[in-house]
Amino acid sequence: MTRKMLTSILLAPALLVTPALAADVMNTPEEKAMAAADEIITMRSTLAAEFIKPGAVIDEETFKKVCGAVAKRAKDITEKTGVKIRHAAVKNRNPVNAADERERALIEKFEADKDLSETWEKFDSEGKSFKRYTRPIFVEEACLACHGSKEARPEFIKTKYPDDKAYGFKEGDLRGIISVTVPAE
Repeated sequence: MTRKMLTSILLAPALLVTPALAADVMNTPEEKAMAAADEIITMRSTLAAEFIKPGAVIDEETFKKVCGAVAKRAKDITEKTGVKIRHAAVKNRNPVNAADERERALIEKFEADKDLSETWEKFDSEGKSFKRYTRPIFVEEACLACHGSKEARPEFIKTKYPDDKAYGFKEGDLRGIISVTVPAE
């Protein structure tokens, strides 16, 4: 199944409003990884466009409806399917999402090749083989409400994340990556 086909499935209205997971109906680990990444990226864009309108006040409740909902969904997918979803960035807001050495290299790879839309890599950990599927996350217009200029960030972000580095972006900038790890078999 191609990523384009998976995206079509994910954009089906029924999937966006039901608890069914696209990753649940996929057969191979690769299909599960692609479905999970597509679902999270699509959800991020859809919720940002829905809740972050020009001139809207962005408060902690808005944050929960967008970024919080995406994080919760990623956790749900992990719990229900066993895939491991990770957001990572060099310019991170939450220290949990700080890119490690390997993730930094992937971010640099996506930054250097704007046409690169995904990567796959195989690795071993604790005697088991895994595959990691990685996609870039780009800044959209709605993202600028919290990731634009340092001064324009909502007050609750300045308070909650005193070491925030996730600002200064422009629309279209590479914000970070999402990677999905699945067992190789």
